[in-house]
Amino acid sequence: MGQLVITLPNGNVSRHLLGEAAQIVGRDAACDIPVDDPSTSRQHARISPVGRSYRIEDLGSKNGTYVNDVPCTLQNLSNGDQILFGSVRAVYSTAEEPTSHTVVITEDVTASHATRYVSREKQLELSKQRLEMIYELSQQLTTLQGQDRLLNDAMTICFETLHFERGAIAVRRPDGRTLDWPVVRNLYGTQGELTVSRTLLSRALERGERAIFTDTDLGNADPTVSMVRQGIRSAMCVPLIHRDQILGVIYGDRIRGSVSYANEDIDFLAGIGQQVSIGLINCRLVEEQKQTVRLRHDISLARTIQTGLLPTELPNRENLKIAAINDPGQRVSGDYYDVIETGDGRVWCLVADVTGEGVAAALLMANLQAVVRVTIPGSESPGELLTRWNKLICSNTDTSKFITCVLALIDPRTHQMRIASAGHFAPLITRPTQEKVEELGVEAGYPLGIDCAAEYPTVAVDLGPGAFTAFYYTDGVIEAFDTAGDSFGKERLLEALVERADLNPQALVKQLRKGVSSFVGGAPQSDDITLLAARIT
Repeated sequence: MGQLVITLPNGNVSRHLLGEAAQIVGRDAACDIPVDDPSTSRQHARISPVGRSYRIEDLGSKNGTYVNDVPCTLQNLSNGDQILFGSVRAVYSTAEEPTSHTVVITEDVTASHATRYVSREKQLELSKQRLEMIYELSQQLTTLQGQDRLLNDAMTICFETLHFERGAIAVRRPDGRTLDWPVVRNLYGTQGELTVSRTLLSRALERGERAIFTDTDLGNADPTVSMVRQGIRSAMCVPLIHRDQILGVIYGDRIRGSVSYANEDIDFLAGIGQQVSIGLINCRLVEEQKQTVRLRHDISLARTIQTGLLPTELPNRENLKIAAINDPGQRVSGDYYDVIETGDGRVWCLVADVTGEGVAAALLMANLQAVVRVTIPGSESPGELLTRWNKLICSNTDTSKFITCVLALIDPRTHQMRIASAGHFAPLITRPTQEKVEELGVEAGYPLGIDCAAEYPTVAVDLGPGAFTAFYYTDGVIEAFDTAGDSFGKERLLEALVERADLNPQALVKQLRKGVSSFVGGAPQSDDITLLAARIT
């Protein structure tokens, strides 16, 4: 019998036994040997038995099949041949230890007095020779590698050092309730099933106990019935434990050998299990690190796309200058601002804040941005626009997600502003000639997405002669916390605006953002921060 050991570009290793039927290798999940890599074709190659060996045939794959770096169309395989499916490498070898892929958990009819259980608290008792063996094996079993390779190496060690005739390793699935059996071996071929006593298994998984069964005690006690029926002469089962977590079990037995396992054998197997547990944790940490890297890449890409939705050019003319900052920290943003010129000198200014953070908030923000861009052209009433947006948000989301928003139409020539608010902070007005900040008296209605029947009135404001700056912001500014848990607060914001009333918008938003950062010090950013300043002269 042959086997194929496949190594994916990400380092994951999988082993596949080649049976008496032809097997298809390819990217399609329906293939006998699926290979999840874009360089492979959906049906890349066929491996068929020929006498006592196997033959490989390329199925017209896009990137070709290579054997020992030579292009292959149809070729017989030899032990150790290196195969390349696209960019996926594999090694063909003759399988020395056929595998039984089926594990059956049997119920026990009577309690077993021939099975001895050892609590997890009992220390291991090992000879110097076996301690030295554990030490030598530790590097092999704890080094960073794929889980399949780790568990296969561990089973090989058990067969070589403890002379298992059959063996299996189970690993808990993420749900913690069910098991996978990634490694199952049987020295005597694949006929029959490897049967494991439910009692041994449950006591290992639930109590962390190690168990040893031997038929040398049968003259004085009743064994586990299921084990006798299977002809098991001697067996061991140990848990894979990391701190307080039981990760799985290692099981091994003998069905023909005359020598039974001794107490030191199970302690030695438990010592191997400890090293395997460390290796499993290392595998998980590596996989988590890979997922973290992929997630960071995806978030960075999403942030780039999201930034592209914000206006790239803001008004910068003699009577109107606008600047804005949107800072989500290391996340994608639930804040949104927009600036849209009407073509007759007026300009729409909008600042919005989607409740919550992360991807869900960013998606809802993108939805709002699309609506804004479609509905604003030709409109004259901020209140009517908010009413339309509210109905759309209500129909597309539940009440757990909502958006606060302030929308204003500014006329730099007349110094008039038409404004409406959906639960958002009113704009703040600063003037170089005054030592106070004006807060526009705008009624804040329901946030968008709360009440489908809500209506939003438009307030007309005459801001009078002279230069002024209209300042818009989200709650990430005043709710920025320092390491002591104190917030930046509205009073500090008002003071900062008075001190910087003569700055142009670009300098103003930069100075304010710098001031917030200086206040929080080393504390992490707790929310998205958006600032928008429009200066009319």
